Formats: sequence, C-alpha cells, structure tokens
Amino acid sequence: MTYILGIDPGMGGALAMYAPNKTPIVWDIPKSVDSGIDPIALADLIARIHLTYPGVTAVVERVSSMPRQSGAFAFGLSTGIIHGCLASAGIPFELVSPAVWKAKMGLTKFPTETYAQNKTRARALASQLFPALASQFKRVKDDGRAEALLIAVYYANRKQVRIPFRELEPKP
Repeated sequence: MTYILGIDPGMGGALAMYAPNKTPIVWDIPKSVDSGIDPIALADLIARIHLTYPGVTAVVERVSSMPRQSGAFAFGLSTGIIHGCLASAGIPFELVSPAVWKAKMGLTKFPTETYAQNKTRARALASQLFPALASQFKRVKDDGRAEALLIAVYYANRKQVRIPFRELEPKP
C-alpha cells in the first residue's frame, strides 16, 4: 500500500494521509500555548504516522514569502520544523510548489478571484472528492486541511492529466 502524507505548512496548516481506496485522515498542525507550532507534539504525531503507515512518503507545499510579508520568519520557522520532524522520523519527502499542484487540481487562481475565494474553492473540491469528510472542510479556517489532502491527492496522481472541476469556477 502506498501512503502519502500531504502537508500544508503554516499556522493554519494541516497534515493529511491519503492512500487510494482508503478513507483519508486529516490532522491539524499542533499549536503551542503561544500560538506557534508545537514542535514536540508535531514530532510525536509524525513519529506515530511513520509507525502506523510503513513506507509513507510525504509531500510538503514549497513555501516562500513575499517581500515585507508579516509573519514570514515564523512561517519559515514552522516549515523548517516540519522538514526536521519528517527527516527525524525517517520519512522521505518532496516539495511541490502551489502553482504546480493547484494547476493539476484545477485550482489555478482566476484573474478576478481573491485569495479567500481560491481557498474556498479548495475546501469545496476536497468536500466534492471526499464527501464523507466534508464536515472537516466546512469552516473558512479549514482550508489548510483541504489543501493538505489535495496536495496528497495531487502527488498520488501527478502523472495523470489535469482534473477538470469546472463547476467549481466562480460565476461571472
């Protein structure tokens, strides 16, 4: 069985375990009391994932910051912690840029679409693909869960053609 752990880094991020013909599992990235990522809890979660899903491979969204973007240091630190936890657990991982996975999943941002609208489409797509998990993607802040799962699905199907989800495009 091939298990893929999709990871959307950041404070609203999540991890999602995906395997074809299995019900996916989604976890929020553990937070500490000071609202930062909890590296100990994350390391424990990733170690448990490694033990439970032998041969798991991770795919992490490649992140970058815009010049003068607030929180860029914390975002980079969180991403580094994720990479370190995966390496420490012995889970091989690859990075994928948002432009690549979103294009394959039909989530390329439309010219008139806002960032929030694009995140809403990601939540709708995850709900459409996995209706049994739709309740986990219903809140605005659940976009990290949806994107982590979609990253894993993209990776599992990366050699396939673009998934057409035209009905999710915003109405003019």
